[in-house]
Amino acid sequence: MSDVTGGENQGTSHIKDADRHDMEQFLVTALRAAGAGRGFVVTSGDRGVFVEVEATAEDVSPASLPSAHQELDETLILEVLGSGKGRMTSGTLGSTICVPLAFPFGPEAAIYLEVENDSVSGRRLENIEWLASTFVGSLWKRKADEELRFVVEEAARVERELRLNLDMIPALTWIGGPGGELEEASRQWHDYTGIGRDEALGMGFLASFHPDDVQKVIAAWTELLVAGKPGGVEARILRHDGEARYFMLRAVPLIGADGKARKWYGINTDIDDLKRAEFELAKSQAVMAEAQRIIETGSWSWDMMSDVFTCSAECMNIVGLPSTEITFETLMERVHPEDRETVSDAHGRALQGDELNVQHRFVLPDGTVKFIHARGRLIYEKSHPRAYIGTIVDITETRRSEERIRNSLAEAQRAQASLAEAQMLSHVGSFRIKPSTGEIIWSAETYNIYRLDPAKPLRHEAVMMRVHPDDRERIDQIYASGIRDRKPWEAEHRLLLPDGSIRHVHCMVRVETDPEQEPEVFGAIIDLTDRVNSEEALRKAQADVVRMNRLTAMGAVTVSIAHEMNQPLMAIVTNAATCLSWLDRPEPDLDEAKVAAKRIVKEGKRAGDVLLNVRNMARNSRPSIAMVDINEVVGDVLTMMRSELRSRQITTAVSLSPTTRPIRGDRVQLQQVLLNLMLNAAEAMTEKEHCRTITVVSEDRSAQSVAVRVEDNGHGLDPIATERIFEAFFSTKPEGTGMGLAICRSIIEAHSGTLSARPLPSGGSVFEFAIPYARGAHESETT
Repeated sequence: MSDVTGGENQGTSHIKDADRHDMEQFLVTALRAAGAGRGFVVTSGDRGVFVEVEATAEDVSPASLPSAHQELDETLILEVLGSGKGRMTSGTLGSTICVPLAFPFGPEAAIYLEVENDSVSGRRLENIEWLASTFVGSLWKRKADEELRFVVEEAARVERELRLNLDMIPALTWIGGPGGELEEASRQWHDYTGIGRDEALGMGFLASFHPDDVQKVIAAWTELLVAGKPGGVEARILRHDGEARYFMLRAVPLIGADGKARKWYGINTDIDDLKRAEFELAKSQAVMAEAQRIIETGSWSWDMMSDVFTCSAECMNIVGLPSTEITFETLMERVHPEDRETVSDAHGRALQGDELNVQHRFVLPDGTVKFIHARGRLIYEKSHPRAYIGTIVDITETRRSEERIRNSLAEAQRAQASLAEAQMLSHVGSFRIKPSTGEIIWSAETYNIYRLDPAKPLRHEAVMMRVHPDDRERIDQIYASGIRDRKPWEAEHRLLLPDGSIRHVHCMVRVETDPEQEPEVFGAIIDLTDRVNSEEALRKAQADVVRMNRLTAMGAVTVSIAHEMNQPLMAIVTNAATCLSWLDRPEPDLDEAKVAAKRIVKEGKRAGDVLLNVRNMARNSRPSIAMVDINEVVGDVLTMMRSELRSRQITTAVSLSPTTRPIRGDRVQLQQVLLNLMLNAAEAMTEKEHCRTITVVSEDRSAQSVAVRVEDNGHGLDPIATERIFEAFFSTKPEGTGMGLAICRSIIEAHSGTLSARPLPSGGSVFEFAIPYARGAHESETT
């Protein structure tokens, strides 16, 4: 055997170093399995039979020599390679085994084994064939694995480029499957919605829509899938922070050779600003079916290695040129002359590594001018530029929408000016406060109400100094509580202006309730000064009317009052004469004179009480609220009415409950109410010839209130008149003013009570008022 090693480079090997190592291991294994002294892996090609690997029991080495150098049987080798089956031969010096190796690479090959001084059985040949097939199978598997790995890496590269193209589009873009499921979405889409890729795939993307719009989106999407045509719909998409904004959703199908949609490409365009501008102007129009045309987007790429420029069909549609005519030169020729230098500089910077981001005008072949937004970037492979890819977006409609928005904002500014004028006329100001920063924003009318200079910065302390000192602590506490609890509040208070004048205002405040955000206060301030002054004048006028009504009622019982005064005065005169007669005796009878004097004092007090009641009824003063015994009020009025009732031949039945407790009210006003009711009852019985009776009853109502009832047996009440009897200026008497009962009801309601009237089944009518007990009425007045 020739001692030829791999160091003799007399030929070129077809075997890679990695595969050669595996062959050496395989050859050693086969050598041992066959019990051979020498073994070879040989290949056959145009140059003949070559030895690739040589092995002995002691050594293995690579080789690249013709088989003749090793004195191999080339005839046997060629026969085995031609038939594809293993063979063995035997001779005087030993046996030879040759088995073909169907490598997945290079020329035909075989393993050649020499067994010295031994004959080879068929079983040994089978073992070598099995080893050979196993070894070749492993090589084929390795090749398949390498090809699969290459395919996977290529697919990943294509997917990365697709992702880059998708993410370069300046909008929320996505790719859908033929069944409507989401297959991919741009980074902008995931960032905006806050939904992860795994959650969004399939039908998970529906979670990005406002709950009220989900069914509308499903219906529109289903219609597009059935029709297989482009279309869109307006819907609200939820941002990652929960805010809902209006978007125009546009989808275009990719139609396969069978005429069916293979994929859907979509873009979602934010139209919320336009919507809000239209809403702020309060135009009576329906929501626009299309707030702006969908942004058409195309992609392009330049392979810098092969100098090949490609673009998508949509790119061709935007620039209006066939793909065969689209190059950088032709595109630059179509750029508007005034924008050409800007675009050229932008592309130059992009090719140096910057990102392309430029908007410019583009002139179509028919002369139409479009606005285009181009973006692009370099793709690197092992630190070297590999390709230049990008997108172009037709933003013509966006530019027009921006112009509409600018017009809308100008209109909004005019509306704001109108609002300021309206606030000035209505004396209503508005404000906004950010407590965390101390920022205060006021409308012009708010400055006017507070009499503060708009040119000077606003501070909370300066504002509170305008609040009346008596109201300052209360308002400060209400404000602090509203901020802390984030609840709306309202309060009326006074402002003390520098000139000493006082303004009455009503403040209404709403606090931002989102716990994730800093509290923000929104409010309005209403100047009530004119209204308060008018109400004060109205209250004075009403008090005058009440007093006139009281004086009118007193006029009706003047004779009765005079009679009541006459009796104690006559008694005083009589007792005075008696007293003098007892004193004029030779021996004055002092005891009798003292008795007569006491009677004078008693009758004087009686006359004084009558005069006190008359004076109280006639006085012009504000109501005096105190604890009042209702039974005493009834007694006072009966005293004033005694002679009047006697002159009218009216019998009085009085039933006063001993369990009634004091109420809180104005004694004079309650006397006025009862006097009016009794006079009305007396007048209602004028036409009755006999048995005229007025019943006055006081009673305790379940420890909650005291009720006073005045009944008469006169002509009764008309059911229709009962419904209106307490209305102002309504009267059933020809000479009546219609104010008496209206005033009575207002007095009782001011005491938190009720006044009602109803006819009696037997004839006559009942007027009744009930007033709740004062808190703690069962306690002594000193407690």
